[in-house]
Amino acid sequence: MEDKSVDFSEFKESTYDEWKEAATAALKGVPFDKSMFTQTYEGIRLEPIYTKESLKNIPEAATLPGESPSLRGSSFSGYVKSPWEIAQVCDAATPSEANEIIKRDLAKGATTITVRLSDATLDASDKSDGSRGVFISSSKDVARLLDGVDIAQYPFHIFAGASAKPLIDFIAPLGDLKGCIGADPIGSYLLFGKLPRALDKLLDEVGETINFAEAKAMSLRTLLLRGSVYHDAGANAVQEVAFVMASAIELAQAMSDRDIGIDKFAKHIRFEFSVGSNFFMEIAKIRAARVIWSRIAESFGGGADSERADIFASTSLFTKTVYDPYVNLLRNTTEAFSAVLGGVDGLTVVPFDAAIRASDEFSRRVARNSQIMLQNEFHLREPIDPAGGSWYLESLTDELSRHIWAEIQKVEGKGGIVACIKDGYVQSEIGEILQQRLKKLATRADRALGTNMYPNVAETPLTGDKLIPINIKEPEITPLLPHRWTEQYEEMRGRTESFKAKTGSNVRVFLANMGHIPQHKARADFITGFMEVANFDIIKNDGHATVEECAEAAVKSGGDVAVICSTDATYPELVPPLAKLIKAKQPSMKVFLAGAPAEEFKQSYIDAGVDDFIHVRSNCLATLTELQKGKGMF
Repeated sequence: MEDKSVDFSEFKESTYDEWKEAATAALKGVPFDKSMFTQTYEGIRLEPIYTKESLKNIPEAATLPGESPSLRGSSFSGYVKSPWEIAQVCDAATPSEANEIIKRDLAKGATTITVRLSDATLDASDKSDGSRGVFISSSKDVARLLDGVDIAQYPFHIFAGASAKPLIDFIAPLGDLKGCIGADPIGSYLLFGKLPRALDKLLDEVGETINFAEAKAMSLRTLLLRGSVYHDAGANAVQEVAFVMASAIELAQAMSDRDIGIDKFAKHIRFEFSVGSNFFMEIAKIRAARVIWSRIAESFGGGADSERADIFASTSLFTKTVYDPYVNLLRNTTEAFSAVLGGVDGLTVVPFDAAIRASDEFSRRVARNSQIMLQNEFHLREPIDPAGGSWYLESLTDELSRHIWAEIQKVEGKGGIVACIKDGYVQSEIGEILQQRLKKLATRADRALGTNMYPNVAETPLTGDKLIPINIKEPEITPLLPHRWTEQYEEMRGRTESFKAKTGSNVRVFLANMGHIPQHKARADFITGFMEVANFDIIKNDGHATVEECAEAAVKSGGDVAVICSTDATYPELVPPLAKLIKAKQPSMKVFLAGAPAEEFKQSYIDAGVDDFIHVRSNCLATLTELQKGKGMF
């Protein structure tokens, strides 16, 4: 039988310098250093190519799965014996409604008891505030919530707010508890701007819950430090992990002061990170978090078991959109994939309509089944640390870890995470990254499909309660408020739709197409997509032969804006007369030019009456907002 095995001996091994030389030639004069490197929000410059030499100084890359520093996951066998836990969040409003949903989700493939508590519950208010999630205030509420739920079989994964003690006290009489009913007093302080009790008192309660679980021999974690507090405010991967780990350091020190050593403390802490849309960065983030916790536990004198981090993840709420929400299904898929490749111990996939309304059976089923498919149909239980050995991912994990460690040291140098929250350092640093994200989205350097690119103007929006902002009364510090990256675009499009519903009017954009279809089509399509981001009305045509004909059509259209669309070669001849004619016939009509003008012609276009230029570097959000203002939408 013929041997068909591949033999690579005929191929010469290329060096990095040879590859760079070939790449530079292909760039045809474009500077290599300016075009081939990518700068991330984390301050990391991504190389254009990685080689085996990239791993030379990364000792962690040579470790085995489950070994310290646990880079490759907390288990030697990965998911082969025990798959990651499927934590399907339930956000019903009442204990009875939540009970039915929990039982149905567990029967359909969820493997943890996971419920979202309302802000009033988390903030220890005395009444429901109407925010999404179940309100719990008594043992009777808990009895209704867990009626018929087998807590001996299923572990918990519940965030309990600033203190887990009240909820654990309510649930403990029902039987032995396992999983995590966890508090995050520092994260809650930052999220709500205040605490229900003094921090020292809450830290006493952290110690009490740890000792309670130990005394009852429960496999229950009572701390749940959530990266979502930082992530949802716009934080980058470095900030999310660094601030969470800085909180862990402060809590470990506080527990040490209460005679709870690191080995006991580590058994009761769980981390949960939000996973965003930067596929490889999010894989590296989960892996880096393991490395960082291993270093922290070791520095406190912890043993090998203490160095293994228990890490859950949740797909991002920050990246979810209101418009074209079914694109969120794709975002969830890639985010969940990143989490699994990163080696999480449990995962929540938020429903695709989470930014719009409380989940229904369909959206929960799709979210839940995406994990079941990853486990059973895509066979992601089989590879152990599939990211291991990747020159790119190992290098990215190492560099990310270094940046995280440096940020932790900076926080510690300022007196710790609580001090940094009180003086506004955390809020300010994350605020800067949020503004960078919003700016890139505004100019469409970052793309949110269905929102700032390729909007579906024919869609019927989903209706619901929307996400209710956290109601903060008399905060002690500046809170770190959650955002979604597309909220500015959604607000803008919402203004158009509201104005149109009230008045029957809209911003009308006339495409001043010149020449045959091939001459103007590319730019006419670009302008259509640009203007439809705000759901403006587009007046299309197949092109005009003369500037006189085009100007006459522009005025007759009743448009508010005319956008000249043709080629760079024809612009010098046709733009000045066409712009002048339109302005002469209709002075109030805005005249834009599609494309960035050649510098030598720009001023002549402006002198002729061109108001602005729309091109790939334009600030889409600002341009469309100004047109709304001109129409009187606000």
